Amino acid sequence: MSFLNSITGQRSLLGVDIGTTSIKVAEVGMQDKKLHLVNYGILETYSYLERFNEAFQTSSLKLSDNYIASHLKLLLSKMGDHTKSAVFSVPAFSVFSTLIEVPTASDSEIKKYIELQGKQYIPLPLETVTIDWVKVGEKSVSDGASKQQVLLISIPNENIEKYKNICRLTGLRLDSVEVDGMSLARSFGDSTPKSTLCIDIGGRSTSLSIVSKGFLKYSGQIDFSGGSITQAIANGLGISQRRAEDLKKQKGIGEGAAEHELSTIILPILDVIIYEAKKLVSNYETSYQEKVEGAFVTGGGSNLIGLPQYFTEHLEMPIVQANVFSNIAVPEILKSMSGGIGSLLGVSVGLSLKDLI
Repeated sequence: MSFLNSITGQRSLLGVDIGTTSIKVAEVGMQDKKLHLVNYGILETYSYLERFNEAFQTSSLKLSDNYIASHLKLLLSKMGDHTKSAVFSVPAFSVFSTLIEVPTASDSEIKKYIELQGKQYIPLPLETVTIDWVKVGEKSVSDGASKQQVLLISIPNENIEKYKNICRLTGLRLDSVEVDGMSLARSFGDSTPKSTLCIDIGGRSTSLSIVSKGFLKYSGQIDFSGGSITQAIANGLGISQRRAEDLKKQKGIGEGAAEHELSTIILPILDVIIYEAKKLVSNYETSYQEKVEGAFVTGGGSNLIGLPQYFTEHLEMPIVQANVFSNIAVPEILKSMSGGIGSLLGVSVGLSLKDLI
């Protein structure tokens, strides 16, 4: 049975997003036909700023299940009551995904096609991966016919076993796993009726994706990130990584004289992210003949002061900071800070919504 699909049939799920420098957990429930944030928790580590190998996971670093489980267990204990059925995010660097076009057909026919033709799209032996697919749209072709757009995903089986083991160590039940970009797309829901660029700036990497109507359609990833900005500030000003992190959050890329020196350090990194985002958009529009008409920024790095305005100017499209709680009721005490938390919990909220929308 594929662990990419829900196996419990249970509507209340715990979304667990293990990032490079933090663990985010969210549980969303349905009450009176409205979505409510039931519980959430965020555990961040700053030791990675001084010691590279203390990130939770990166594309080049694999930490022990025990290390991750111990931190997750601590976070869950602080959260109190929560459902035990969990959906885990899988980072884009751990999977292979591609958007393919197949003749419009029934689900069973598409499944048979992928079973027969999957090898030509997946660069790993098929016996070592779990394969899944999802319809993400249709495209008209020149002869008047239509083709089904299908996102094909493969996850190494060893990665799924890793999440199973983490669940055993923390007392959770693994319901399924999902590519983080798919979860993020779901958390935006109907706020992306057309093809929209999503820039998710994390601690060690930035994920770039095109989403539409709650579906992931195209994705990429680069190593320039919030951590890159912190490193550049520390080197440029000759200060500690921790001080650089604090300065980044306090000042950002404001227009005042006091921020000018900081901006000259930060902007070259943002320009690389912008360049890569433009390239992704161009490749998508050329390949699939669909215009990208706007963008969201999310992730911890998106909270940088002045960033949405700078991206809007240089990407030449309207850009807003994503708030996954726009259609989810949150406790009164959280309303004043739901925007900032929302930029951190996008993936975990999307995971928890898997059986609800």
